[in-house]
Amino acid sequence: MYKVVIADDRPYARLGLRMLLKSSDIYGIVGEASNGNEAVEVSEELLPDLLLTDLKMPGVSIIEGAKRLKNKIPHIKIVVLTAFDDCEDIYLAFKAGIDGYLMKDTDPEHILHAIQQVMNGASVFQSKENVDFMEIRREIHEIQ
Repeated sequence: MYKVVIADDRPYARLGLRMLLKSSDIYGIVGEASNGNEAVEVSEELLPDLLLTDLKMPGVSIIEGAKRLKNKIPHIKIVVLTAFDDCEDIYLAFKAGIDGYLMKDTDPEHILHAIQQVMNGASVFQSKENVDFMEIRREIHEIQ
């Protein structure tokens, strides 16, 4: 069973994620956080296999937090669920070592499938329009 920390500043979002993960028998929720600082602290304390987190929360940026967590807990997988599909956010998440970037309005079954892909070693990055991440990566490279 994978140990999971859920982080979102909205209690109902955390509740929804708890319900979604409990529908699968391979995820066990070991902790929750309501801001970026808590997400990092709880993850450092509990050493989860997965941090499932919102992107924009009070406290430390989850992108900065991801860098810290990846250094301290090399096995951790980090999946962002967000309403923001800004190319710069996606690029920064990728550079920080975040393993998955999904839109909050994604079908729950697709979210579970994407999380499982990440747990199996894949990187999954999705924009609002479902543009392939490699295409976004090329666009960012052209801008630089």
